[in-house]
Amino acid sequence: MKNYYDILGVDEKATSADITKAFKDLAKKHHPDRGGDKDRFQEINEAHDTLKNSQKRHDYDTMRKFGSPRQGGGEHPFFNEDIFGDFFSGFGGDNNGFRFNFTGRDGDERIFRNVRQQPRGNRNVQVRMAISIKEAMMHNEKTISYKLPSGREEFATVKIPAGVQHGVTFKFSGMGDDSIRNMPRGDLMVVMSVLDSDGFTRKGNDLFTDKTIDCFQAVRGHEFNLKTLDDKIIKVKVPAGTQPGTMLTLKGLGMPVHKTLNIRGNLYVKIHILIPQLSAADLKKIKDL
Repeated sequence: MKNYYDILGVDEKATSADITKAFKDLAKKHHPDRGGDKDRFQEINEAHDTLKNSQKRHDYDTMRKFGSPRQGGGEHPFFNEDIFGDFFSGFGGDNNGFRFNFTGRDGDERIFRNVRQQPRGNRNVQVRMAISIKEAMMHNEKTISYKLPSGREEFATVKIPAGVQHGVTFKFSGMGDDSIRNMPRGDLMVVMSVLDSDGFTRKGNDLFTDKTIDCFQAVRGHEFNLKTLDDKIIKVKVPAGTQPGTMLTLKGLGMPVHKTLNIRGNLYVKIHILIPQLSAADLKKIKDL
C-alpha cells in the first residue's frame, strides 16, 4: 500500500492545512505543464485527494493499521466476512442474517455478519450532456431534463467546473429509476461530451488552432490578432522566415487545469502559408530582388 504521508512529505498527525500546503508546493514543482513528471503528479494528486477528506483519511489509516479483510491483512488473516458468511448461511436468523462476535488478541471485538442478499433495486439512469470547449473554459451551471424508465420526466442542475474533461461523469444519488416501489431510487449519471468549437480543438489541457498567412508575411515576419476562447484579443508574432507547418506556442493560454494554483494548458497556433498566383510582371519584380 502506498504511503500517502511520505508522498506529500507530511507527518501522520498533519492537519488539513498542512496537507493542503504540502500539496500546493509539490504540485507547483511536479505539474507536467511545468516540466514535471506526469506519474509523480498523479501520485501527489491521489495522496491529496485521500488525505484532505476526513472519511477517506480515516478509512485509509484503518487499512494501513489492520489491512484489508479481502486481502487477508491484519493480525487475523484467516477470518473474513466471506468465510463466515458462507459457513453460517444455512443457520437462518433474523431479517439481518447471522451475526457472529469475535474478540481478537488485541482485545478489540470484531463483528461478522452474513447479510441476506437484497432484491435487485432500481437502476441507474445515464444521460449525456454536450458543451463546447468555449463553455468549458469557465464554470457553468446547466439544467437538463431526462426521462425515467417509468416514463416520468425529471430535471437536474449540473454544476460544471472550468476545464472539465471529455468523458467525466457526474453522479446524482437517488435521482435515477424509481420503477420498483418501496426500494431506493437508482442514481443519475451525467456523462460530459466536450466538443471542439470556434476554430479550436482540444487535446488534454492544450488548445490548437490554425492561422494562414501569405508567403511575403512569412518571409518578412508578421503580427496578427487572435481572439481566444475566453474572448480576449492577443497579439501573435510570426518570426521572419517562418516555414509552413510551424507551430507557435503560447504558454498558459490553454484550458484551466487548477484554479487555486492558476495553472493552465498551452495554446498552439499552426501556421499555414499561402502562395498567391502572380502575374508575369510580379514574377519579374521578384526575380529582380
